[in-house]
Amino acid sequence: MRFRSTTTSIEDVDFEKIQFEKIKVQKFTRLVKNVQTEKVIDSKEIRGFKVLAKTKKYTGANQLKKKSKTNLGFSEAFNNYENPYKFLIALQNVGIEETDFYKYFVDIDYRTLNKHGYEVSGGERSEFNLLHEISDALKHDLLLIDEPESSFDNIFLKSEVNELIKEIAKEIPVIVVTHNSTIGASINPNHLVFTQKLVNSGNVEYKVFFGHPTSKTLKNVDGELIKNLDVLMNCLEAGEEAYNQRNTMNYEILKD
Repeated sequence: MRFRSTTTSIEDVDFEKIQFEKIKVQKFTRLVKNVQTEKVIDSKEIRGFKVLAKTKKYTGANQLKKKSKTNLGFSEAFNNYENPYKFLIALQNVGIEETDFYKYFVDIDYRTLNKHGYEVSGGERSEFNLLHEISDALKHDLLLIDEPESSFDNIFLKSEVNELIKEIAKEIPVIVVTHNSTIGASINPNHLVFTQKLVNSGNVEYKVFFGHPTSKTLKNVDGELIKNLDVLMNCLEAGEEAYNQRNTMNYEILKD
């Protein structure tokens, strides 16, 4: 027929290839549907808090646009979202990198829960963020914490922050800058460093004193001495007078 007819010749059809491509599309569709099934894919606990990573389907084109962090339009592509293969073809026309296609089939929702299993409040999230940052310190050679007391109550500082610092200090050096007695006094530091600021005739001078927490005095590189008790009282207790006043007037009268 090909050689004896003047009609347009019929191209050979590879039915095996067509069937194979159809099977690949079916497998791709099943894979995507399985990935889009809502489920917890990861869970991590950090000192009473739990972080859950959960898969969920996108619900609108704006979510895809937000994911891309561009001004590209995803409205037409999202119309095919329920048909994974057609959605894949549509993504090719959006203008995003092929290596990023996987991001647009399923979203990952991260939730942080408190010890009771509920979503954390604003204050609890701050506590979690601090603990999370500190717990990652072992990836580094040194941990420096600057006044953690500025946002947290003393119970949290003593029961969580202090304990975590002690654990990390067994592995790497930890430096804590604080004016809070809950941290400064109860953490049982290995070493104290105190910086004294002096202003004379407009000139500013800093003297650094150091020593063991149980030493009566701290000294600097010039051999000058300063009373350890005075340093601790002024830095952590707002002075000896305030310390004694709280002890005798605010707490003693409440005892049975």
